[in-house]
Amino acid sequence: MTTNEPPAGPGPDQPDDSSTTPPPPGGDASYPPPPTGPADTPGGGYPPPPPPPSDSGFEAPFDAPTAISYGWTKFRANAGQWLLAGLAIFVVIIAFSFLSVVSQPEVSPTETNPFAAFSLGSVVVNLLSTIVGYVITGIVYRGALDETEGRPFSFGDAMSRVPIVPVIITALLVGIGVTVGMFLCVIPGLVFAFFSYFALLFVVDRDESPVDAIKSSFSLVAANAGQALLLALLCFVIVLLGACLCGLGLFVAYPVVSIATAYAYKRFQHLPTA
Repeated sequence: MTTNEPPAGPGPDQPDDSSTTPPPPGGDASYPPPPTGPADTPGGGYPPPPPPPSDSGFEAPFDAPTAISYGWTKFRANAGQWLLAGLAIFVVIIAFSFLSVVSQPEVSPTETNPFAAFSLGSVVVNLLSTIVGYVITGIVYRGALDETEGRPFSFGDAMSRVPIVPVIITALLVGIGVTVGMFLCVIPGLVFAFFSYFALLFVVDRDESPVDAIKSSFSLVAANAGQALLLALLCFVIVLLGACLCGLGLFVAYPVVSIATAYAYKRFQHLPTA
């Protein structure tokens, strides 16, 4: 039996509802579901925001008392190595002092020759003593730089990384400049000593040539004259006080002022320190 009823289903003008995907339960299909994660993750499974940067880029201005305090702190943290190095230096000084006395010729009170107090042996001993003193200074500065870079001072390790010949030449040039200045009018010698304050550090740290190191030191001191002068005066006072304590205070004073000087050398150039 036939009827006039239209067949079931959409007509030719109507869209087919079966082609539409129903939205997933609990939200709109246009937004993805939140990532899954531990139940205690803040934000319902989303990762926490990154922390703000801890370094604001601000650098506190340099001041000389802080440099001395820094040197004292670093010395205390590695006092054993510094004291052993000081003892070794003390033994070397005593040995050369003894050799100097032994090699000194006897001079009659009536002797008029000004060179009679010198002999070949005494000249050689004094020259070797000077050279060894320069090398020791370079080793101490290398160790002080290590402290500013987060590496504890070790005498043997520092000695293996010191350019000995450039250190000796630099120290000789500085010594000649200071001596000539002293003969001229004292003041020029003091000025030259002050402006060449960081010369050995440039040799030990950057392996610069002696002349370039002296030029670099002059430029660095000229750019930071006020604080460099205050630091030099504080270091002088500390070494003087150490020498007044029967010389034993130098075992502490010398490392402290060396580390403070290396710290100033780094800070004046805006280099990082540990």
